[in-house]
Amino acid sequence: MTVVSNTSPLRYLVAAGQADLLAKLFGTILIPAAVEREILDPHAPLSVQRWMAQRPPWLEVREVQTAPDAELTGQLDPGEAEAIQLAQELRADALIMDERRGRRVAAGRGITVIGVLGMLRESYRRGFIDNPIVLAAHLRSLGFRTSRALTRRFEEQIREMESG
Repeated sequence: MTVVSNTSPLRYLVAAGQADLLAKLFGTILIPAAVEREILDPHAPLSVQRWMAQRPPWLEVREVQTAPDAELTGQLDPGEAEAIQLAQELRADALIMDERRGRRVAAGRGITVIGVLGMLRESYRRGFIDNPIVLAAHLRSLGFRTSRALTRRFEEQIREMESG
């Protein structure tokens, strides 16, 4: 399975101590060079910078073969633009991205997009985590943003899984 990730899902999962969920769910994760630069940026949390400096073998940095087009660079930050470009070039099975605009652009290009909450739901279903609702709240305490409606829908889905 070929999976590309954008910056923010990695940053928040690393900060929450849950980056290994990526490897458990998908095996190898690919990121473009722009995502690597964003993660190593001096303004990124120190724990995230340290993690990236000693990145696990399941995380691979790949250069895009062609620069992102004007639609991507005009609407998105460099990490998002390159993540979508890399996903297109590799015909990736999925792109991990949470930003609404980036998700919309990627989906419009036929790319399957998975967000952090979807990953938590699948991790719970597979038994990798015990309490995804608490973990989602922890991610929000670290600055991860989701709409109230999306959070409510996620919690309803988890409760259905618990009762089913």
